[in-house]
Order: sequence, then C-alpha cells, then structure tokens
Amino acid sequence: MSSIFGIIHHQAALNPEYLGRMQTSMAYWGQDGSGLWSENQVGLGHLLRHNTPESVYEVLPRVRARGLVITATARIDNRIELCQLLNIAPLEQGMTPDSELIIQAYEKWGLACVDRLLGSWAVAIWHPEQEKLWIARDACGTGGLYYTQQGGLFAFASSLKGILALPPVSRQPNLLEVAHVLTAWPSDGVQTCYENIFHLPPGHTLTLTQGELNIQRYWDVDDIQPLELSSSQAYLDAFLEVYTQAVTSHLRSFKPVGATMSGGLDSGSVCALAAKQLREQHQNLPVFTHVPLYDTQGITHPRRFGDESPFVEANRQFIGNVEVHYLRSEGITPLASLEQKLWINEQPSHAAANFFWMIDLLQTVQNMGLGTVLTGQGGNSTISWGGLPASWRTHLKEGNWDVLWSKVQRARVSPQQTLIRFLPKFLRPRPLRPTSSGLVWLDYSAINPAWAKSFQIDQKMAASGHDPTFQQSDLLAERRDLIRHTSQKANTLWQEMGAAYSVEVRDPTLDKRVIEFCLGIPTSVYRDRHLNRALIRQAMVGVLPDKVRLNQAKGLQAADIAFRVRDHQGEIANALHQLSASPLAQEMLDLPKMHQVLASIQAGITQANSGDCGTILLRGLGCGLFLASFT
Repeated sequence: MSSIFGIIHHQAALNPEYLGRMQTSMAYWGQDGSGLWSENQVGLGHLLRHNTPESVYEVLPRVRARGLVITATARIDNRIELCQLLNIAPLEQGMTPDSELIIQAYEKWGLACVDRLLGSWAVAIWHPEQEKLWIARDACGTGGLYYTQQGGLFAFASSLKGILALPPVSRQPNLLEVAHVLTAWPSDGVQTCYENIFHLPPGHTLTLTQGELNIQRYWDVDDIQPLELSSSQAYLDAFLEVYTQAVTSHLRSFKPVGATMSGGLDSGSVCALAAKQLREQHQNLPVFTHVPLYDTQGITHPRRFGDESPFVEANRQFIGNVEVHYLRSEGITPLASLEQKLWINEQPSHAAANFFWMIDLLQTVQNMGLGTVLTGQGGNSTISWGGLPASWRTHLKEGNWDVLWSKVQRARVSPQQTLIRFLPKFLRPRPLRPTSSGLVWLDYSAINPAWAKSFQIDQKMAASGHDPTFQQSDLLAERRDLIRHTSQKANTLWQEMGAAYSVEVRDPTLDKRVIEFCLGIPTSVYRDRHLNRALIRQAMVGVLPDKVRLNQAKGLQAADIAFRVRDHQGEIANALHQLSASPLAQEMLDLPKMHQVLASIQAGITQANSGDCGTILLRGLGCGLFLASFT
C-alpha cells in the first residue's frame, strides 16, 4: 500500500524542510516512487508502492483542472461499476489509477462519494480557493491515518513516523492510552500513545477550513440495515456469493498473492476461495502457517491446540493448489520482535506474544517476491460468528433434550452452570474478583497498582462501560465492538508492519460488503441444532474438508511463546533491568511482577505462566520500551 502525508501552516509560509522530513521518515513506504507538491502554506506528499496493475500509472500528488490537489493511497474494488458511472471508456480503464476514480467520484458526487467507494483507501484533497483540506478514510480502516494540530501547524500521515519527524510536534506519552494497551482495554480508536496526536477512525472524514477542524462519521456498523431473505438456503447462497466476490477482489495485485492459513475456518475459507479463483488461471496459492518449536500439549486449554499443521495438511490435500510453507520463526527472538514492532509502529500494542511470527511471516513473504498476503483475522465477528446463546433457550423450549445435553458436554459446563444461563441477569451470581485489591485486570496486566490507583484506572474503566472480566452480556454489542476494534487497531498494525516489508495485508472477512451482509442477516442463521458457527460451516460444504469444517476446537497462536522466552531469558532479564533505569517505566509498571513471571517460566512452563508470559511479561516489556524512550 502507498502512503500519504501533508502539512498546513496556519500562521506562516510552509517550511519545505518539514515536508522533506516527513518523506524521509517514511521512505520505505515508497519503493516505487514518491512525489511532493507545495504552494504557500500547504504541502502534500505521496510515497508509491505498486499494489495493483493500474497503480503503475499513478502520479501523485496531482493538480486537477479546477485547481483541486489530490494525494491518495487506494485499492478500489468496485472499479468496473465506477468506470461505467464515470463514463470512462473501456480502452482507458486499464490505464486509470484508483486515485483518478476517487477524484472523479468526488467531483461528480461531492462528499457523498465516500458511499460509492469500495475497498481500501485514504484520500486528501486541497481546495485552494476555499483554503480547505478534506481527508477521508474507507469504512473498514485497512490502513492508518494520523493527524495533529499544534503550534500553528496541522499535519497528517499514514504513519506516526511522518508526524513525529516534525520539529514543532510535541512528543509526550499519552499514559492513559498506554494503560489501555497494558490492560487490553479497547480504546476509542482516536487516541494514540502520544498526547495531541490522533488517529482518524474508519468511516470518517476530516475537514480543515482556515484552522477549524470538523470530523464527521459517514459509516458505522450500528447503521447496518436488516436483510430478510426467503429461506435458509437463500442466506447460504447469498453469503457465498458476497464472500467469494470479496475474496476475488482482494486478489487484484501487482505482484503475486499469498495467504496465511491456520487450522480454522476463517483463514481456511479465505485460502480455499482464493485458490479456487487462481486454479482457473492455472496458478497455485502460497500459504504460510506458523508452527511451534515445542510440544504444547499440556500447557493449552483442552479445547485449544498449538500445532495447526494437521488441519493445514487436510486443507492442502482437499484444496489441491496450495503450497504450504511452515514457519518456525527461529531467527527472531521475542525481544527483537518487540523492538522491531516498536520501531515500525512507534507505539506499543497488546498482542505482544505474536509479533515474532508476524515479522517472520512478512519477511518470508517479501523474500519470496510476493506483494500481497490475505488473512482472515476479522472472521470471528463476521463470517464465523457463533450466534446468540439464545439457541440454548430454543432447545430448552422445544424440548430438544438430546441436543441440549450434547451442548452441555461440549461446552464442558455443569448442569448447574447451564441453569444459571437461563436465570434473569439480576439473579445470576457475579464472578468472583481477586480479593487482594478488587481490581480484576491486575491478574493479566503489568500495570503498577499504585500508579493505577492514582490515575483512577478502575473508575475510568467503569465510566467507559468496559468490563475487565470480558463477560459481555450483550453479545451483539460485543460483536460490533470487536469489528470496530479490529478495523481501528489490528488492521492498522498489520498495514504498517506490512509496509516495512513491502507487503500489503488484506482481509476479505472485513470487507465492507461482507460486514454489511453478516450483520444484516438474522442471528438465527448462525445457529443450528448441532453446530455453532453454522453459516460458515454450511457454506463451506465441499469447499473445506470436514476435518476442518466441523472441528470444534480452536488453534492458539504463539502457543510456545513461554518456551521461546525461556530460551532467551538472559536478554529478557537484561531488558527488564534496563527498564529500572527509566523513572516513567518504574512508575507505571510493576517490574517485580514481570520478574516473577520470568522466574516462574525458568522454574517450569505451565498453562498459567504461558498466558502470563504474553499478557504480563511481553506486553509490559513492549510498553516499557516505549516509556523508556521518553527519558
């Protein structure tokens, strides 16, 4: 994916050095070219990476006949429809870059053009006569866009690096956002780990007119309209059509395409549908699977598994034209991956235990000369959502005792626990919280209790509506929140990490068409007398092998992370020791607790300290490295 950036000086002429600083700091985004435009107080920039066949004709920033200036990064998926609506001749379509479709759509439909654009895109358009800058992002947030307004300057960029490169920008940590990371507490998608630097959420526009900032939302999962079809089969047929269309459009790439493949339904279905399309072109699909270095049996939950290769092998044999590459990630340590990720994203994030295999994956994809990798990370909330537990009530009401009992056995809960599910909410026993402090999130966080108390973290969680036990009673709201969080955070993280390795990461399970269909259909479609996640399981009949399609257990990413930490305990211990020299890290982190987790791993690896390794030790260490950079 390409990147964009720009500056507006409100009170003085543009300093051309600043635009150059932004360009230099983000140079690795532009392996195929770059461009700058400036006039008076305004400057725009573009760093080009060819991601589609039409992107070879991209020249940005570009001045239109009416004086409008555009810079954009885009993969527009409904090109054929737009070309027809914009009267672009068939012979010209193959040489029309996606940014041209965006600017013509803007000139034809104005601000409403955002509702016409499908795909991954971000655009900035300068109106010189009105002294107005208009910025917009796609609905599903497949790339980040940051902005700041301070010291008489407004700046935006696809990467925090571009903004942090500007001398007038204050570089101060946003400790509340760091606390969000430490406690896996979803934030609003606007705040970053820096004070006064913000993230423009997906589905939003930003307008800056003579120093006045106006941000508007134009799309949200709450606005999706219900979709009623005639039968269960009609829902399956329509879903498969929409999902196949999304996967197919994500295959449009300048360089060859690969994909991640786990043992589950999400990435598995993406790979199966992508491979089917490529088979018609006599091509294979390279797929990448992380496998543990160590045997993880005994340290994972009974319904989780660390080695997904048996299911991947079943996919290989069933699908046919997939080339499986197993990655053991022996060349990168947990600490090195934290440092590399922090260099790329310029801020910490909560999935610290996974960074080592993510970096290994992207490096491998780059070395093989691929330009795009498909994932299915958003599937849990869209294509493979499990439905509402009301199905238990349905079986109880209808007297389906055999089915109900099989569900109880599969869920590994007691009949008493089952009964509790049907009690009114106010009669249900509350989950026990730790008796030592009453702060449940201390069980899975490296945050310093004294600092948290002084910062009123518990009160702020309560005020925001966050439940730190993660026992959401409104599963529909939880589903929508998960889509928002994945779009705002996980997509941005993948996109920025991919840029560092010249790879574009795409997720068809978070395609706008897929989200709108999956959230629009009745929740009953996701339920079946004998199956959870019924929609994707039924749609994949004949597409995925039954070993994968009907599997009820789930894979566990980075299941052997504690072993990897143990193998490199010396450098982890040294990094913890260095954090003690940082007043800010000492104040905000419980360093003794992090040392205790490391010591417990040295003594013996268990399911409990494997979890603590990711949530307390590595997540805390990632935040600590960030905090230490300010001292």
